Amino acid sequence: MKKLLISILMFLAISIFQENFAQNNSLYMPKNIKNAYDKDTRSFDGKPGNNYFQNTVDYTIDVDFVPQSRLLKGEEKIVYKNNSPDSLKTIVIRLYADFFRKGNKRNYNIGPDDIFDGVEITRLNYNGDSIDIQSDAVARRGTNLYVNLPEAIVPKSNVEFEIFWNFVYPGNTNIRTGRYNETSYFIGYWYPKISVYDDIDGWNRHVHNGEQEFYNEYGDFDVKVTVPKDNFVWSSGILQNASDVYSKTFLKKYEKSKNTDEIIHVVTADDIEKGGLLVDNEKNTWHFKATYLTDFAFALSDNYLWDATSVQIGNKRVIVNAVYFKESIDFHEVAEISKNTLKLLSEKVIGIDYPYPQMTAFNGHYGMEFPMMINDGDANTRNGTIFVTSHEITHSYFPFYVGTSEQKYAWMDEGLVTFLPKEIENNLSDEEGYNSYDQMIKTYSFYAGSSKDLPLMVPSDQTTGTTYRLHAYSRSATAFYVLRNILGKEMFQKCLKEFINRWNGKHPTGYDFFYTFNNVSGEDLFWFWQPWFFDFGYPDIAVKSVEQKDDKILIKIEKLGNFPTPVNLIVQYNDGTEDFIEENAKIWKDGKTNYVIDFKTKKEVKSVEINTNTVPDNNNKNNSCFVVPK
Repeated sequence: MKKLLISILMFLAISIFQENFAQNNSLYMPKNIKNAYDKDTRSFDGKPGNNYFQNTVDYTIDVDFVPQSRLLKGEEKIVYKNNSPDSLKTIVIRLYADFFRKGNKRNYNIGPDDIFDGVEITRLNYNGDSIDIQSDAVARRGTNLYVNLPEAIVPKSNVEFEIFWNFVYPGNTNIRTGRYNETSYFIGYWYPKISVYDDIDGWNRHVHNGEQEFYNEYGDFDVKVTVPKDNFVWSSGILQNASDVYSKTFLKKYEKSKNTDEIIHVVTADDIEKGGLLVDNEKNTWHFKATYLTDFAFALSDNYLWDATSVQIGNKRVIVNAVYFKESIDFHEVAEISKNTLKLLSEKVIGIDYPYPQMTAFNGHYGMEFPMMINDGDANTRNGTIFVTSHEITHSYFPFYVGTSEQKYAWMDEGLVTFLPKEIENNLSDEEGYNSYDQMIKTYSFYAGSSKDLPLMVPSDQTTGTTYRLHAYSRSATAFYVLRNILGKEMFQKCLKEFINRWNGKHPTGYDFFYTFNNVSGEDLFWFWQPWFFDFGYPDIAVKSVEQKDDKILIKIEKLGNFPTPVNLIVQYNDGTEDFIEENAKIWKDGKTNYVIDFKTKKEVKSVEINTNTVPDNNNKNNSCFVVPK
């Protein structure tokens, strides 16, 4: 009886706490998200709720690709498990390649030669029965295919789909993926996939416009890629049949690279000229498998160089590959940079082991991420190479290990992945005094408060162009910079690690992020979340006055903007020396707009100015003040 009474009291205490938290939490919350808390699929402590659910989608895919004609032809079997409490009468299938379909809207211009009639679905089966793709049961809107099923997918059941399809891969438009010479391709957004069904919106119906990226369901992949001879294939999966595609001599070199810290030049220019690296069939089929991923990409080439190595992460060795055009200006160093990035992410920056067995960097265009693969163009400087490599690899955590939605919360994806690797950039740079945070802070400060600067909780798919990039990258990365300043590096990392541990393999919202940080830090960070994530505004602090009398100096700082920000000052003395004063952004927690710093010095102070290399600030006209002697 006593145990029962204690259990009841604990339950009531938790219920009252959560109710009070919800009542006292004044962050705006849309109705569809609030419904999730009412249904206990989310909880106000930032954890998945008791009724949280997530569906899974497993893919078995056979694809044949001909580089010369660009014809991609595939068939797939999908096992869909409905873990939701709902019966699903309709499913949504994503046809990402329909981004290039004639008449579809997109946020990027594409060449007329790449516009086509859309992915051709030649067969669609549901639990063994054929569905007429031309019937009224099937509708095609944007990049989505809506299918009304003859029988609903009931809760806690598994069903099977089979899809046969083909399309001609774009030859001139390189947006995130593409063709980089006649026989070198990075293939992404290529197979029909079932959309996410979640506790917030039901089916995700976002139409891919080329700008916002991922929100995909988790599942296992068993993929066979057939390509003409002499083409190597790399992918999001682990190769299952190396002895079937590699020659015996080459296989030894390949196997060595998987168990050494040394950079092995697996394929050199001389190797390509001599040939004999692959089994001499007219076509080779490459078999890959991967467990619990949100997406799958592959790349191929018959003329790229290949560096390989591995790195010890926790109790496993992670395979690291860099494959690149022989005239690349920077990729000769990318395998080493990638290896160091994985180590730093796992042991220092995030503190959670890189979660996958391999990472492949492909020399394509600009920068893009897929599970276990990145597609990067050449950078003009070594620091640029470190930036794009570490940025794309950090995406392994967001949105892949943690299934964030870049369509709604790009700040939780691109923002974190812009901010976190700055420590890696500083660590790996060989430029003395290099500070990667400078440009991030200055870029945001330049745009802050402009008409392009929208609150971060405006859904990302409602933004485009400069506004999207400011929203996804600059403002959000700067917000995390300020948040770490408030919490301290150790507590910030503790909160981030707990968020990752709670939500890896799941789909968090921005509120799950806020509540986890509140819960783990033991602080109500409403005063920070509200302006930086929900409000229009900007950071602006001013040095209002500086007074010195004898050996005491008083510096008055005024907060003119509505965003809390650190106060980092450079104090210059008449003798040419200087001091640095740093105050945590928490000084603005209680809503004050003025703050006085006083300290003692026997030196004569010349001036005080805000260090805008370390402080986001929208107005540099009020950042300095000369001393007023007394």
